Amino acid sequence: MDAVRPDDVVRETREGAVAVLRLNNPAQLNALTLPMIGALKRAVERALADPEVRAILLTGEGRGFCAGAQLGGEVFASGAAIADGMRAELSPLILALAEGPKPVVCAVNGPAAGAGVGIALAGDVVIAARSAKFLLSFGRLGAALDGGTSVLVQRLAGAAKAKGMAMLARPIPAEEAERWGMIWSVVDDDALEAEAMTAARALAEGPPLSLATIKRQLREGWTAELSAALDAEAGEQAILFQTEDLREGAAAFVERRPAVFKGR
Repeated sequence: MDAVRPDDVVRETREGAVAVLRLNNPAQLNALTLPMIGALKRAVERALADPEVRAILLTGEGRGFCAGAQLGGEVFASGAAIADGMRAELSPLILALAEGPKPVVCAVNGPAAGAGVGIALAGDVVIAARSAKFLLSFGRLGAALDGGTSVLVQRLAGAAKAKGMAMLARPIPAEEAERWGMIWSVVDDDALEAEAMTAARALAEGPPLSLATIKRQLREGWTAELSAALDAEAGEQAILFQTEDLREGAAAFVERRPAVFKGR
């Protein structure tokens, strides 16, 4: 990998069309400070704006993915101050991951806690190491849910699982999270990076317009009436059927060769 932009708290590298972002506070299991959240938000925004990037891979350095908020310091600024910081940095980060047009692979290489769960689950394809755990620690600390976890966990695992996970604050092993439908897959720890990169490369080589549309359709489908979704699907299909990418994909299928998509 060639370095693209060094950063103290978020490492950015590039492998082909995949932007690799690594939380870099390993001594504290990549616990979050507001500056770190801001750095990650800006890194994601750069990747989304870069025409050479077609997929994002997000993971953590060391033994943990993200331990949630770093306890102490500015994290415990009271009242409106903490709300303002979250609205300025954390909320836009979660939205950029979940709603940005480019596919995001999250490789959960160890514990994900608190807002770290939200960051992980905001990805499109979440692959976890067998040793990883997911912990909504807020109820143990006397805090409210944040990082989008009040929505993301319920949508993926269901209301009953979300309530138990949030209120009992019990760590959920990766294999249990997979059974619940919270994540895509679990792999051995030493295979995580390769599996995640394989998925990210496959997405980077896919049809960008189609993948962006599918990502939006699945997000909007949570609240759509079936009749409205069917009508929207027809309109979106009409747009994609006029693209160069679809003609290339169809030709490659008939000719039994890999497609070369250009996002046109």
